[in-house]
Amino acid sequence: MIVFTALAINIFRMVKELYFGRDIEGSKIEYYIDIADEIGEKKVQLNWKELLAIESVQNDGDLQNIKKNDSLKIANKFVEKKENSEGKTVYTKKDLDTVLNELAFQSSQKIKVKSMVSSLEDVFLGSERISKNDYRIEFIDKMKDPSIENYKQYKVLPSITIAQAILESGWGGSKLTKQCNNLFGIKADKRWSGESKSFSTGENYNDVIVASFRVYPSFEESIIDHGKFLNENARYKNNNLFAKDFYKSQAQALENAGYSTKKNSDGEAVYADMLIEIIQKYNLQIIDSEVIGK
Repeated sequence: MIVFTALAINIFRMVKELYFGRDIEGSKIEYYIDIADEIGEKKVQLNWKELLAIESVQNDGDLQNIKKNDSLKIANKFVEKKENSEGKTVYTKKDLDTVLNELAFQSSQKIKVKSMVSSLEDVFLGSERISKNDYRIEFIDKMKDPSIENYKQYKVLPSITIAQAILESGWGGSKLTKQCNNLFGIKADKRWSGESKSFSTGENYNDVIVASFRVYPSFEESIIDHGKFLNENARYKNNNLFAKDFYKSQAQALENAGYSTKKNSDGEAVYADMLIEIIQKYNLQIIDSEVIGK
C-alpha cells in the first residue's frame, strides 16, 4: 500500500503542476501534444498522455530537464514501419504494453505508467478539469463511435468530424441541429433530394444570409452524409483533404477547399485554427490515435 500511496501523491503533484500552472502555453501538456503531433504529421498519431507518463516514470516525476530528442526517441518507439502489398511504406502504431516491454520497464514501472495515464483521463489543455458527465464530454462520447465508422468508410479523421460537429452545431445546441439533426451545416444544393429547411446563417465576420440546409433523421445519418459529402466533392480531394491522416493537415485542407468562409475582424481565414484549437483542447486527436495505424 505504501507504493500506491506514494504513487498517488506523485501523480497528484504532477497533474497539479501540469494542469494548474499559470503558463499553460508553456506547460508540459502542450509540450507532449507537440511531440505526438510531430510524429503524427509524418507517420502515425500518438497519445500524448502515454508519452508524458513514460517520461515521468523514467525521471521519477521530474520533467524539468527533459530534452526534446529524448522525447522523440520514445515517441518513435510507438511507430512500426512496414511495406504494404503494393510495396509502399506504411506506419502502424504499437500498443503501450509493447513499448514498455521494449523499454525494459519493470512491472512496478508499468503499473505507474498506466496509473498516470488513467489519472490524466479528465485533464485537458485549458483552465479546467472536465468531468465525464459534463455536456461537452457527453457530446464527444456520443459522436465518437459514429465518427470512427465514418473514418473507416470515408477517411475523414474522427477528430475532424467531432470538431466540426462541435463548431458547426454549438455542441448540438443550434436550431439547425435540434430541428434537422444537421450537425455540420451542410446546405441542400441541387444534388440533395431529401428534405430541407431554410435558416439564417453567418457566413463571414459580420454577414448574415438565408440558406437551405439538409434535414436528417438522426445524428448518425448526418455524420454519414458528412463523410459522403466530402468524398463526392472534388474540391476536397483537390485540396489534399485525404492525403494525410493528420488533423492539422485535414483542418487546413477544409479551410483551403472553402468548407467555411469564416474570417476574423482582420479578414483572415480562421476555420482551420478554430478546428485545431477544439481538437487540442478536448484531446480529440487521441481518438485518432486509437484508429490510425491499426
